Amino acid sequence: MLFVTFHGGKPEKNPHKNNVHAYDKDGKMIATSVLEQSDGITLDELRGIYFVGGLLYVVNANKTQNSVLCYTGADTNYKLCGKLISHAECPAILHPFDLAFDGAGYCYVSSQDTNVVTRLKISEGGKSATPAAIAPALPANGKFLPGTYVASSVSVKPATTPVPAPAGLEYSDDGAKKHSIRGIVWAGGALYVADQPARHIKVYDKNGKLLGQSNGIESPVHLMVWKGSLYVSGGDAVYSGKLPNPPGNFTLAETKLKVKNSSGMAFTDKGHLYIASRTERFINKFDSDFKQVNFDCDNLPDDPEFLLHV
Repeated sequence: MLFVTFHGGKPEKNPHKNNVHAYDKDGKMIATSVLEQSDGITLDELRGIYFVGGLLYVVNANKTQNSVLCYTGADTNYKLCGKLISHAECPAILHPFDLAFDGAGYCYVSSQDTNVVTRLKISEGGKSATPAAIAPALPANGKFLPGTYVASSVSVKPATTPVPAPAGLEYSDDGAKKHSIRGIVWAGGALYVADQPARHIKVYDKNGKLLGQSNGIESPVHLMVWKGSLYVSGGDAVYSGKLPNPPGNFTLAETKLKVKNSSGMAFTDKGHLYIASRTERFINKFDSDFKQVNFDCDNLPDDPEFLLHV
Protein backbone atom coordinates (compact mmCIF):
# COMPACT_ATOMS: atom_id res chain seq x y z
CA MET A 1 0.00 0.00 0.00
CA LEU A 2 1.21 3.50 -0.84
CA PHE A 3 0.57 6.57 1.33
CA VAL A 4 0.67 9.99 -0.36
CA THR A 5 0.71 13.55 0.99
CA PHE A 6 -0.35 16.49 -1.19
CA HIS A 7 0.42 20.17 -1.51
CA GLY A 8 -2.93 20.96 0.11
CA GLY A 9 -4.17 24.30 1.39
CA LYS A 10 -7.61 25.72 2.28
CA PRO A 11 -8.72 22.70 4.35
CA GLU A 12 -12.13 24.28 4.91
CA LYS A 13 -12.79 23.93 1.16
CA ASN A 14 -10.76 20.84 0.28
CA PRO A 15 -10.24 18.67 3.38
CA HIS A 16 -9.37 15.60 1.29
CA LYS A 17 -6.32 17.42 -0.11
CA ASN A 18 -5.05 17.93 3.44
CA ASN A 19 -4.96 14.31 4.52
CA VAL A 20 -3.00 11.19 3.62
CA HIS A 21 -4.37 9.20 0.68
CA ALA A 22 -3.83 5.46 0.27
CA TYR A 23 -3.42 3.53 -3.00
CA ASP A 24 -3.12 -0.20 -3.63
CA LYS A 25 -0.41 -2.02 -5.60
CA ASP A 26 -2.24 -1.36 -8.88
CA GLY A 27 -2.71 2.36 -8.29
CA LYS A 28 -6.33 2.25 -7.20
CA MET A 29 -7.25 4.77 -4.51
CA ILE A 30 -8.57 3.02 -1.40
CA ALA A 31 -8.77 5.92 1.09
CA THR A 32 -8.68 9.73 1.03
CA SER A 33 -8.46 10.24 4.80
CA VAL A 34 -6.01 7.90 6.48
CA LEU A 35 -5.61 10.34 9.40
CA GLU A 36 -8.51 10.99 11.76
CA GLN A 37 -9.74 14.53 12.29
CA SER A 38 -8.87 15.62 15.84
CA ASP A 39 -10.12 18.51 17.93
CA GLY A 40 -7.63 21.37 17.98
CA ILE A 41 -5.63 20.01 15.02
CA THR A 42 -6.02 21.41 11.50
CA LEU A 43 -4.37 19.27 8.85
CA ASP A 44 -3.04 21.73 6.29
CA GLU A 45 -0.29 21.24 3.68
CA LEU A 46 1.08 17.88 4.80
CA ARG A 47 4.67 17.09 3.81
CA GLY A 48 7.11 14.45 5.14
CA ILE A 49 5.61 11.16 6.32
CA TYR A 50 7.52 8.35 8.06
CA PHE A 51 6.76 5.15 9.93
CA VAL A 52 9.17 4.64 12.83
CA GLY A 53 8.90 2.56 15.99
CA GLY A 54 5.28 1.67 15.39
CA LEU A 55 4.23 5.31 14.97
CA LEU A 56 3.30 7.25 11.86
CA TYR A 57 4.87 10.73 11.83
CA VAL A 58 3.43 13.45 9.58
CA VAL A 59 4.70 16.98 8.93
CA ASN A 60 1.94 19.63 9.11
CA ALA A 61 3.49 22.50 7.18
CA ASN A 62 1.04 25.38 6.95
CA LYS A 63 2.37 28.58 8.52
CA THR A 64 -0.42 28.62 11.11
CA GLN A 65 0.18 24.98 12.06
CA ASN A 66 3.95 24.24 11.87
CA SER A 67 4.11 20.91 13.65
CA VAL A 68 5.07 17.25 13.49
CA LEU A 69 2.19 14.97 14.47
CA CYS A 70 2.31 11.29 15.42
CA TYR A 71 -0.37 8.67 14.89
CA THR A 72 -0.99 5.05 15.76
CA GLY A 73 -3.10 2.59 13.81
CA ALA A 74 -3.09 0.13 10.93
CA ASP A 75 -4.30 -0.28 7.35
CA THR A 76 -6.00 3.03 6.45
CA ASN A 77 -7.06 4.13 9.95
CA TYR A 78 -4.70 6.17 12.11
CA LYS A 79 -5.57 8.09 15.27
CA LEU A 80 -3.64 11.02 16.70
CA CYS A 81 -1.56 9.99 19.71
CA GLY A 82 0.63 13.04 20.17
CA LYS A 83 2.20 16.19 18.81
CA LEU A 84 5.92 15.52 18.54
CA ILE A 85 6.83 19.22 18.28
CA SER A 86 5.39 22.52 17.10
CA HIS A 87 6.51 26.08 16.48
CA ALA A 88 5.24 27.03 19.93
CA GLU A 89 7.75 24.71 21.61
CA CYS A 90 10.50 25.21 19.04
CA PRO A 91 10.53 28.47 17.01
CA ALA A 92 12.85 26.96 14.38
CA ILE A 93 9.95 24.77 13.19
CA LEU A 94 8.53 27.15 10.59
CA HIS A 95 7.18 25.76 7.30
CA PRO A 96 8.69 22.33 8.06
CA PHE A 97 9.35 20.02 5.13
CA ASP A 98 11.06 16.74 5.99
CA LEU A 99 12.03 14.40 8.85
CA ALA A 100 14.89 12.04 9.56
CA PHE A 101 15.58 9.66 12.46
CA ASP A 102 19.05 8.49 13.53
CA GLY A 103 18.01 5.46 15.60
CA ALA A 104 19.76 6.93 18.64
CA GLY A 105 16.83 8.87 20.08
CA TYR A 106 17.00 11.95 17.88
CA CYS A 107 14.76 13.31 15.14
CA TYR A 108 15.82 15.95 12.60
CA VAL A 109 13.45 18.44 10.97
CA SER A 110 14.15 20.69 7.98
CA SER A 111 12.24 23.99 7.91
CA GLN A 112 12.04 26.11 4.78
CA ASP A 113 11.32 29.52 6.32
CA THR A 114 14.08 29.44 8.96
CA ASN A 115 16.37 27.52 6.56
CA VAL A 116 17.81 25.26 9.26
CA VAL A 117 17.87 21.66 10.39
CA THR A 118 16.61 21.25 13.95
CA ARG A 119 17.64 18.30 16.11
CA LEU A 120 15.08 17.02 18.62
CA LYS A 121 15.45 14.65 21.54
CA ILE A 122 12.57 12.17 21.36
CA SER A 123 10.82 11.20 24.57
CA GLU A 124 10.43 7.59 25.65
CA GLY A 125 7.52 6.25 23.67
CA GLY A 126 8.21 8.59 20.75
CA LYS A 127 5.14 10.81 21.15
CA SER A 128 6.83 14.09 22.08
CA ALA A 129 10.21 15.77 21.74
CA THR A 130 12.24 18.76 22.91
CA PRO A 131 14.98 20.75 21.16
CA ALA A 132 18.40 19.17 21.63
CA ALA A 133 21.50 21.20 22.47
CA ILE A 134 22.91 23.47 19.76
CA ALA A 135 25.26 21.45 17.55
CA PRO A 136 28.88 21.58 18.85
CA ALA A 137 30.16 22.41 15.35
CA LEU A 138 28.36 25.78 15.35
CA PRO A 139 30.18 28.90 16.64
CA ALA A 140 30.08 28.89 20.44
CA ASN A 141 29.32 32.63 20.62
CA GLY A 142 26.67 32.55 17.89
CA LYS A 143 22.96 33.23 18.22
CA PHE A 144 20.93 30.24 17.06
CA LEU A 145 17.38 29.00 17.43
CA PRO A 146 16.90 26.18 19.99
CA GLY A 147 17.90 22.80 18.61
CA THR A 148 19.81 24.15 15.60
CA TYR A 149 21.92 21.39 14.09
CA VAL A 150 22.66 22.89 10.64
CA ALA A 151 22.47 26.69 10.34
CA SER A 152 21.65 29.07 7.52
CA SER A 153 24.30 31.06 5.67
CA VAL A 154 22.05 34.12 5.82
CA SER A 155 20.06 35.50 8.71
CA VAL A 156 16.33 35.03 8.24
CA LYS A 157 13.55 35.86 10.68
CA PRO A 158 14.06 35.56 13.57
CA ALA A 159 17.60 36.92 13.27
CA THR A 160 20.37 34.38 13.84
CA THR A 161 24.13 34.21 13.30
CA PRO A 162 24.94 33.42 9.66
CA VAL A 163 27.31 30.51 9.07
CA PRO A 164 29.21 30.94 5.79
CA ALA A 165 28.58 28.41 3.03
CA PRO A 166 29.25 25.62 2.36
CA ALA A 167 28.74 24.67 6.04
CA GLY A 168 25.80 27.06 6.23
CA LEU A 169 22.78 26.42 4.02
CA GLU A 170 22.22 28.80 1.12
CA TYR A 171 19.00 30.78 0.78
CA SER A 172 17.33 32.72 -2.03
CA ASP A 173 14.19 34.84 -2.01
CA ASP A 174 14.65 36.41 -5.44
CA GLY A 175 11.45 36.45 -7.45
CA ALA A 176 8.10 35.01 -6.41
CA LYS A 177 9.41 31.88 -4.72
CA LYS A 178 11.83 31.27 -1.88
CA HIS A 179 14.45 28.56 -2.26
CA SER A 180 15.90 27.01 0.86
CA ILE A 181 16.54 23.70 2.57
CA ARG A 182 14.47 20.69 1.48
CA GLY A 183 14.83 16.95 2.04
CA ILE A 184 17.00 15.23 4.65
CA VAL A 185 17.94 11.61 5.35
CA TRP A 186 20.14 9.88 7.94
CA ALA A 187 22.50 7.19 6.65
CA GLY A 188 25.81 5.69 7.73
CA GLY A 189 26.12 7.87 10.83
CA ALA A 190 25.61 11.15 8.97
CA LEU A 191 22.82 13.47 7.89
CA TYR A 192 22.41 14.21 4.18
CA VAL A 193 20.74 17.56 3.46
CA ALA A 194 19.31 18.88 0.18
CA ASP A 195 20.51 22.48 -0.13
CA GLN A 196 18.26 23.39 -3.05
CA PRO A 197 19.60 26.89 -3.86
CA ALA A 198 23.20 25.62 -3.68
CA ARG A 199 22.27 22.60 -5.87
CA HIS A 200 24.29 20.30 -3.60
CA ILE A 201 23.56 17.52 -1.12
CA LYS A 202 25.58 18.29 2.00
CA VAL A 203 26.77 15.78 4.61
CA TYR A 204 27.05 16.47 8.35
CA ASP A 205 28.36 14.33 11.20
CA LYS A 206 26.73 13.77 14.60
CA ASN A 207 28.15 17.09 15.86
CA GLY A 208 26.81 19.08 12.91
CA LYS A 209 30.21 19.37 11.22
CA LEU A 210 30.22 19.52 7.42
CA LEU A 211 31.99 16.42 6.09
CA GLY A 212 31.52 17.01 2.37
CA GLN A 213 29.01 17.49 -0.39
CA SER A 214 27.90 16.21 -3.77
CA ASN A 215 28.54 17.72 -7.15
CA GLY A 216 25.98 20.26 -8.34
CA ILE A 217 22.71 18.88 -9.77
CA GLU A 218 19.36 20.21 -10.93
CA SER A 219 16.95 21.31 -8.17
CA PRO A 220 17.55 18.70 -5.41
CA VAL A 221 14.45 18.34 -3.22
CA HIS A 222 13.66 14.77 -2.08
CA LEU A 223 16.21 12.27 -0.74
CA MET A 224 15.99 8.51 -0.28
CA VAL A 225 18.58 5.84 0.51
CA TRP A 226 18.36 2.34 -0.94
CA LYS A 227 21.04 -0.37 -0.71
CA GLY A 228 23.86 2.05 0.04
CA SER A 229 22.99 4.59 -2.64
CA LEU A 230 21.39 8.00 -2.32
CA TYR A 231 18.55 8.90 -4.71
CA VAL A 232 17.66 12.54 -5.35
CA SER A 233 14.55 13.90 -7.10
CA GLY A 234 13.21 17.37 -7.75
CA GLY A 235 13.84 18.15 -11.40
CA ASP A 236 12.96 16.12 -14.46
CA ALA A 237 15.71 13.57 -13.77
CA VAL A 238 16.45 11.39 -10.76
CA TYR A 239 20.09 11.26 -9.64
CA SER A 240 21.87 8.61 -7.60
CA GLY A 241 25.28 7.96 -6.13
CA LYS A 242 26.99 5.45 -3.86
CA LEU A 243 27.31 6.75 -0.33
CA PRO A 244 30.97 7.08 0.67
CA ASN A 245 32.37 5.26 3.70
CA PRO A 246 33.41 7.20 5.69
CA PRO A 247 30.99 10.00 4.76
CA GLY A 248 32.49 12.83 2.71
CA ASN A 249 32.42 14.24 -0.80
CA PHE A 250 30.57 12.09 -3.31
CA THR A 251 29.30 12.12 -6.88
CA LEU A 252 25.72 11.95 -8.11
CA ALA A 253 24.95 10.82 -11.65
CA GLU A 254 21.77 11.10 -13.68
CA THR A 255 19.84 7.81 -13.82
CA LYS A 256 17.59 6.54 -16.60
CA LEU A 257 14.58 7.43 -14.44
CA LYS A 258 12.79 10.38 -16.04
CA VAL A 259 9.77 11.98 -14.34
CA LYS A 260 8.79 15.57 -15.03
CA ASN A 261 9.11 17.75 -11.93
CA SER A 262 9.70 14.67 -9.79
CA SER A 263 8.78 14.77 -6.12
CA GLY A 264 8.33 12.01 -3.53
CA MET A 265 9.94 8.57 -3.88
CA ALA A 266 9.38 5.25 -2.11
CA PHE A 267 11.03 1.84 -2.39
CA THR A 268 9.28 -1.43 -1.59
CA ASP A 269 11.01 -4.31 0.18
CA LYS A 270 11.45 -5.97 -3.23
CA GLY A 271 13.16 -2.93 -4.71
CA HIS A 272 10.26 -1.59 -6.70
CA LEU A 273 10.32 2.20 -6.86
CA TYR A 274 7.48 4.71 -6.89
CA ILE A 275 8.15 8.28 -8.10
CA ALA A 276 5.60 11.08 -8.15
CA SER A 277 5.36 14.02 -10.53
CA ARG A 278 4.45 17.12 -8.60
CA THR A 279 3.08 19.23 -11.47
CA GLU A 280 1.75 16.47 -13.73
CA ARG A 281 -0.11 14.84 -10.81
CA PHE A 282 0.73 11.19 -11.39
CA ILE A 283 2.82 8.44 -9.77
CA ASN A 284 4.98 6.07 -11.81
CA LYS A 285 6.10 2.62 -10.67
CA PHE A 286 9.36 0.91 -11.69
CA ASP A 287 10.60 -2.62 -11.10
CA SER A 288 13.92 -3.46 -9.42
CA ASP A 289 15.70 -2.93 -12.77
CA PHE A 290 14.08 0.50 -13.06
CA LYS A 291 11.83 -0.52 -15.92
CA GLN A 292 8.45 1.16 -15.79
CA VAL A 293 5.56 -1.18 -14.96
CA ASN A 294 1.82 -0.69 -15.15
CA PHE A 295 0.54 1.48 -12.31
CA ASP A 296 -2.69 3.30 -13.01
CA CYS A 297 -2.25 6.28 -10.71
CA ASP A 298 -2.71 9.49 -12.65
CA ASN A 299 -5.17 12.38 -12.49
CA LEU A 300 -4.40 12.83 -8.81
CA PRO A 301 -6.56 15.42 -7.00
CA ASP A 302 -3.60 17.66 -6.11
CA ASP A 303 0.17 17.98 -6.42
CA PRO A 304 1.77 14.93 -4.72
CA GLU A 305 4.53 15.70 -2.21
CA PHE A 306 5.79 12.68 -0.22
CA LEU A 307 5.31 8.93 -0.69
CA LEU A 308 5.51 6.14 1.88
CA HIS A 309 5.23 2.43 1.12
CA VAL A 310 3.70 0.49 4.03
